[in-house]
Amino acid sequence: MSKFDELKKLDELLKEGAITQKEFDQQKEKLLGTKSSSVKLKDISSMKLKDLILKPSKWFLNWFLGLDKKSKIIVVILLLIITIQTFPEESSTDIVAEQETTTTTQLQETTTTTQLQETTTTTQLQETTTTTQLQETINTQCIDWDKATKSNNLKMAQLLETYVDQTENYINNEISFEKYLSILDELINESGELLDLQRETIPNKENEVADGWVQGAFAAYNQGFYSYKTGQEENDVFWINEGNDNLDFGTFSITEYYNTIEDC
Repeated sequence: MSKFDELKKLDELLKEGAITQKEFDQQKEKLLGTKSSSVKLKDISSMKLKDLILKPSKWFLNWFLGLDKKSKIIVVILLLIITIQTFPEESSTDIVAEQETTTTTQLQETTTTTQLQETTTTTQLQETTTTTQLQETINTQCIDWDKATKSNNLKMAQLLETYVDQTENYINNEISFEKYLSILDELINESGELLDLQRETIPNKENEVADGWVQGAFAAYNQGFYSYKTGQEENDVFWINEGNDNLDFGTFSITEYYNTIEDC
């Protein structure tokens, strides 16, 4: 991170109240390698007291030398007391400031770590929720398709049973030719509706093959009923045989459906 970025971060912390003006100035001085131009009155006083002892001025020496022995001793003692008190105060201030800076830094690191942990936990929770919802959607889709397909199969089986019974009735002259043709028309229409219903169902990925076999069987049954009617109307055995082939293919396809279906 550049000095500019660190200064910008310090400025944001100062505006948010996370650090004091003093802490901001200290950190700024550390980054720029310069001291602040603003000096407190107490610092000026302390510097003058030190200068009086370490670098006494000419006027002070003249004044000091003009004192009697007792006054000189008192002045020296006072200067030593003031200077000794000033040095610990400055050192204590630096220690407190350093402790405050360390505490602020640790607090920021702790906050950042906590936020990172919360973000990670939230992300993991969202991923888990999404995965669970997706799995529930897939399971629901499979269950709906399976339920609809079994219902359609049952209805188609009933149509085949009706065809067998009514064909036997026609052969035994229990129903008229016109009635038989009417029944075949109904079987064609109803089997076509079942085929449309099956095409509207949406299988899950594992049952796409099984769904294809069911649709193939329904299409064969529908075509078989149509062939039977055409054969009866035209008295053509070709269409009767065509109908038998379609019903046989439909039965084969239903068997393959049961062989490829996957449980939800």
